Amino acid sequence: MVPTDISPARSTWRPQRASMAILLMFLLSLLLVPQPVVAAPAERPAPAQTYVHIVRPGESLNDIAALYGISVEDLRTSNNLVNRAQFVSCTPNADSTQVRGTVRVNGHPASGFRVVFSWHPDEAAVAMAVSGGGGQDGGQYSHILGGGAREGNWWFWIENGAGVRISEMAHVHTDKDPHEGKCQRAVIDFDIQNPELTYVGRRLQIPLSPQTVAAKPLPRKPASTKTVYGHVVKSGETVARIAETYGTSVQDLRAANNLVNRASLVRCDANAGSTRAVGTVRLNGQPAGGYRVAFSWQPDGEVVARKSSSEGGHFTHILQASGPREGSWWFWIENEDGHRISEMAYVRTHKDPHPGNCQQAVIDFEIQNPHFIYIGRKLHIPSSG
Repeated sequence: MVPTDISPARSTWRPQRASMAILLMFLLSLLLVPQPVVAAPAERPAPAQTYVHIVRPGESLNDIAALYGISVEDLRTSNNLVNRAQFVSCTPNADSTQVRGTVRVNGHPASGFRVVFSWHPDEAAVAMAVSGGGGQDGGQYSHILGGGAREGNWWFWIENGAGVRISEMAHVHTDKDPHEGKCQRAVIDFDIQNPELTYVGRRLQIPLSPQTVAAKPLPRKPASTKTVYGHVVKSGETVARIAETYGTSVQDLRAANNLVNRASLVRCDANAGSTRAVGTVRLNGQPAGGYRVAFSWQPDGEVVARKSSSEGGHFTHILQASGPREGSWWFWIENEDGHRISEMAYVRTHKDPHPGNCQQAVIDFEIQNPHFIYIGRKLHIPSSG
C-alpha cells in the first residue's frame, strides 16, 4: 500500500497549476484573435498651387496661357474673362485691305462700342470705329487699312469711354499679295458680357495641376521670403515700363536679372540748326566701333535708320538736317540679326528751339554682354511678399 502524500506543499500546488494553465490558455486566445490592421498614412494629393499674374500692357491671353502651360479656355474660366475677341476669317482682296465684324452684348448685336486698332498690342490707337456707326447695321463696324493689298500687323480691341481696353485683343497679319490663301479682308467679332471688365492691371488666378506628394507638415514661409513673378519681355516693352507695372525700381529690375546693356539719355539741348541724336557706344567702359544704333518712331518698331558707331564709339543720327523737328524717337543697339541687345532710350524733340526745349540729344550706350537679347527674355521680378 502506497502511502498518501498529505503534506501541505503537495495539497496547494495542484490548484495553482490549474490556475496557471487557465491563464496561459487565455493569453493564447488573445494572440489568435484577428487584430485590426493599421495602414500606413495614405498619400494625399497636394493642394493645387495658385499663381497670381498681373496683366501688363501688350499681353494677350495667348501669351499668358503659354507662359504657364495652360489653355486659354482654362484661363478665361478661372477668371471669368467674358469679353471675347474672335478672329473669324480672312480672304484675299486686291481692291482694299480692311477689317469688319460685329459687336455683340450677351449674344445680341450692340451699337455704340468703340473698336480701335494699333500696330502693336495695347499701343496708342491708330484709328477708331463705332459699332453701328456710319449707317451700318446694328453692331457692325469696319476699318479701312489701305487701298489695295497692304502688308502689316494689326491688333484690334474694344475700349471704353476712358480709353481703357475692355476686351481681349485680336491679331491680324495682312499680306501684300492678293493671292489665294492670303489675307486682305478680315472678319473679327467681339462678344461683350461685362462692359465694366478691364484687362490691363487685372490680377489673374492661374491654378496649376496638383502633384501627388507624401503627407508631411508644410514648411513655414520665413518672414523674409519674397514672392517672385515671372515676366517675358515683349516687343515694345521698356525696362522702365516693366518696373512700373510691378511696383519695383529700374535698378532693382536690372540687378535681379543682370541687365547690363544700358541706354542713357545724357541730356538734350536746344538747337535751331538741326535735329539730331549723338552719343557714344562703350563695351565694358571702352569706346567701341561697329555697333549698330537703330531708331524708330515706336519702341521696337520698324527701324527708320541705322548708324554704326565709329572706331571711337561715336554715332550720329540726323533726324532733320535743317531746323527743329518735333517728334518721338526710340534708340537702341541691335546685333547683325536685327535683335535688340540693349535697353531703349526715348527722346521727345520740339518744334521750337527755345531754351529748355530739345533738338540735339546725347544718348550713350554701355554694353557688357554683346550676346544678350531682350525680347523674349524671362525676367524674375522680386517684390515684397
